[in-house]
Amino acid sequence: MLEVSIIGAVGERMDKERFVEYFRQSGGDGVALDADAVYGMDHLKSALMHAERSLRRGDNVSKRLLMETLLYASGERQLSVAISKIGLRDGPGSAVLLIQGLDPDKVIEDLELRRDDTVISSNDGETKEALERVALVDIIKR
Repeated sequence: MLEVSIIGAVGERMDKERFVEYFRQSGGDGVALDADAVYGMDHLKSALMHAERSLRRGDNVSKRLLMETLLYASGERQLSVAISKIGLRDGPGSAVLLIQGLDPDKVIEDLELRRDDTVISSNDGETKEALERVALVDIIKR
């Protein structure tokens, strides 16, 4: 699998449709999550690990690694529910970007954001619960 960069960002113009169109035209892949719905780097790394395994086993819901990762990070089995639960919110704010096949610094610049990895914060209790939700996705997908 290609390397996935996980970065935090803040900006005045968070716009789901603009981000989707950017990644669609970029030649790479990316997913933007609401930073408030992410419970630290361990949460995202666990979701990514589960998504990679799901794709290897062939029991994936999405054909794209990053969308499968979104499912696991949200603790949901349906993409529409996962996106509404942890997807990017429009307006000023913070986001966590998962980027594959692109230069993260260029993505930040092109989307007029400022990198800020502190938005990928964690709280031990919340992280533990998030990791449990990630693991439960394998069960609810069956």
